[in-house]
Amino acid sequence: LIPGSGVNIQEYSLQPYPKNFHFLFVARIMKEKGIDQYLKMAAEIKAQFPQTYFHVLGKCTEEYRDVIQKYQKRGIIIYHGCVNNTRPYYSLACCVIHPTYYMEGMSNVLLEACASGRPAITTNRPGCREIVDDGIDGFIVREQDSNDLIKKVKKFIQMPYEQRCKMGLAARKKVEKNFDRQIIVNQYIQAINRK
Repeated sequence: LIPGSGVNIQEYSLQPYPKNFHFLFVARIMKEKGIDQYLKMAAEIKAQFPQTYFHVLGKCTEEYRDVIQKYQKRGIIIYHGCVNNTRPYYSLACCVIHPTYYMEGMSNVLLEACASGRPAITTNRPGCREIVDDGIDGFIVREQDSNDLIKKVKKFIQMPYEQRCKMGLAARKKVEKNFDRQIIVNQYIQAINRK
């Protein structure tokens, strides 16, 4: 009935949209968060578009430690580890990629990214599809489908800069309208008072 806990839109404010192609993955590094799809996509896109950069933020599980090191050594990703403040990374990125098939609640990563004015590419999962409207403020991809992710990232790169900017502004507007934490708090209060 109530869309998660919302996001603080003052803390995650609208950032100027960059002209670069820095992509960002923010999550615990585990299979269900879609890291395999992200890594495969990063390798493929980097080979075709050398001016792209693929950042990874998050705690690395034991099973992925060697994998992440290998991709970093090959220059495919830039791994930042676990960080306390994600805001500078949202500011740097042109797009956040969240290819999860984990049992998400409402995704905080997507809310923070969209509040910062960043388009997002994510899966058609509950907690993700409510935040991203396909083709308007980002793209929806099929779960566990690296080829679909590659196709959507390529499409995003080939869009005019103005269109990517427009997607970022649409993301911010949607968060302001539907996911501002103050709106969510008010909805909780109304729901409690109806009891």
